[in-house]
Amino acid sequence: MTGFMVGKILMTISAVMFGIIPLFVDLNKTHATNPLWISHARFHVVWQVIMTFLISILSLYLIWGTSGHFEGLLISFCLGLTVLGSFFINILLMKYYKGTLSDEGGVPKISNVNANLVAFTFEIILLIIGYLMVVL
Repeated sequence: MTGFMVGKILMTISAVMFGIIPLFVDLNKTHATNPLWISHARFHVVWQVIMTFLISILSLYLIWGTSGHFEGLLISFCLGLTVLGSFFINILLMKYYKGTLSDEGGVPKISNVNANLVAFTFEIILLIIGYLMVVL
């Protein structure tokens, strides 16, 4: 298997993780239907999940449906960086709006590290390595 193909697969895994997995993780009682959340917060989480899902579908099309043209791969990479990078920017801004990475009863920790942080770090690493493999 060529590095180009492996790179496309890594970018695909990243897109699936940031766009499709949240449909199952966030559209449930811990987030979207959590009675402890105010209704407007639930509105925003559903909006965000739908948006990242659609971005991931577009990214997957750009990776596979355009025969791997470099322009499509670049746009897919930028879309992934937008979704995943905004997560890390949000972490930097949490102190200004008193946010947290999770609430009680939310996502469990992995070796005492927030699972969201672990997952999003893994996803962005896959995206970056995958993109470097398709362009180098």
